[in-house]
Amino acid sequence: MERRISLEPVHPGEYLADELEARGWTQDDLAEVLGRSRNHINRLVQGKTAVTPESAHELAKAFGTSAELWMNLQVSYELAAAAKENRDIERKAKVYVKAPIRDLVKRGWLPPLDGVEDMENKVCKFLKIPTIDAESGLKVAARKSTSYVADTPAQIAWFRRAEQLGQCVGAAAYKDDAFPDLVSELKKLAAYPEDARRVPKLLADFGVRLVLLEHLPKTKIDGGALWLDQQSPVVALALRFDRIDNFWHTLMHELIHVRDRDEPAVDSDMMGDDQELPSVEQKANAEACNYLIPKEKLDSFIVRHKPLYYQTKVVQFAQARGVHPGIVVGQLQHRKEIDWQQLRKLLVKIRHEVIGQTITDGWGNLPRF
Repeated sequence: MERRISLEPVHPGEYLADELEARGWTQDDLAEVLGRSRNHINRLVQGKTAVTPESAHELAKAFGTSAELWMNLQVSYELAAAAKENRDIERKAKVYVKAPIRDLVKRGWLPPLDGVEDMENKVCKFLKIPTIDAESGLKVAARKSTSYVADTPAQIAWFRRAEQLGQCVGAAAYKDDAFPDLVSELKKLAAYPEDARRVPKLLADFGVRLVLLEHLPKTKIDGGALWLDQQSPVVALALRFDRIDNFWHTLMHELIHVRDRDEPAVDSDMMGDDQELPSVEQKANAEACNYLIPKEKLDSFIVRHKPLYYQTKVVQFAQARGVHPGIVVGQLQHRKEIDWQQLRKLLVKIRHEVIGQTITDGWGNLPRF
């Protein structure tokens, strides 16, 4: 009997039936040998009763085997049955590793899910991957406060959503040689918060699709840039910090990614320490600052007024440069000329000015496709 053990786990009752047949015994015979009822033997054979340590010893004595044999058969069968019942757990775990499912359903990025197979299919479709085990294929030259070594599932999901939204925004064909004119026109809107309402249309006229997409928990995303095709760039802003300096710096930073046709970029913590950033992000940061306020002009202002940056002087300098004073404050903070508490009242809110001026997802808004 030791030699007839199958590699496929089956209930010990099947082995018991085989052994009875080989010996020419009936169930009544075995019941008589063991001193058990026929009903007990029948339930063992039918798999309705599990082999216990007591019955394992009884069967071992009756058939000249070991008690361990019968217990191993029972344990193997129970493990196989449990694995069959819980086979979806591993599949579900893979899906939850791939994306923040609860957040995506809550935000309406995924429709209601019906079972693990439906979940796999919908997540794969959303992430644009053939199977749940496949890599996202998304190359993200990210500027973020999380690791640059790898992108989190939530960051990739945010980027895919930005890609979806970008396809719903109408815009002209983008032309590389029009970038200087785009920046020049944008700069005219940087002096007053309410002028930010005009930014989406201006960008669309120059071929850049702007979407507003609230970040997912723990992604720490400020913005991102991607290409739908060679003439269709998309800039996504998370508006994570509701300040005019962050809005303009993030926007200009992403536009530089567009100008340079960098790899798709998800950017976070825009005002962080440049020494911790990849070179492409340091470059975009520096140029974004320079587009808004020429570096030599800000250097001169710092030399003349350091360490006392009075509000009236900051306002006068901002007016002379054609930008809002909050943008000057943001750059002074970034250069550590002032601490994060100084001149904060100049860092006016801007989110309410731009939400709804282009396709918006978040802050209580859910776009309809």
